[in-house]
Amino acid sequence: MNKIKILIAEDEEVTQQLYAIGFRGEEFEVRIANNGEDALKIYKGWRPDIFILDIMMPQMNGFQTLNVLRNKIKDTTTTVIIASAVSDKQEIIACAKLGIQGYIIKPFTTKTLAVNVLGYHQGDKK
Repeated sequence: MNKIKILIAEDEEVTQQLYAIGFRGEEFEVRIANNGEDALKIYKGWRPDIFILDIMMPQMNGFQTLNVLRNKIKDTTTTVIIASAVSDKQEIIACAKLGIQGYIIKPFTTKTLAVNVLGYHQGDKK
């Protein structure tokens, strides 16, 4: 069985631990970066199936990372999900215009995390 490769850009250690719990299992291979810049370095050598981005991060925020992924690298196939405590309608619309498949508002529960993320990923492949 091919593992689903998930790259997460998240700077908060507690939230990183929640992701580790939520994506525990043999079907997932997860890598976590502390900022968008480091996440893009991992992305280039690893090519994840799903890229989860926090908006508020140091060095390169999630919106900047998404912009590089979609407009500079020209990747339109990786499922991108924004996970943020920011639930501003205009921000969500701006992210949608750059081609995200989902938006998770923090805090989230680990029980439904994998189901929600896989739902966005499967919906993207239809």
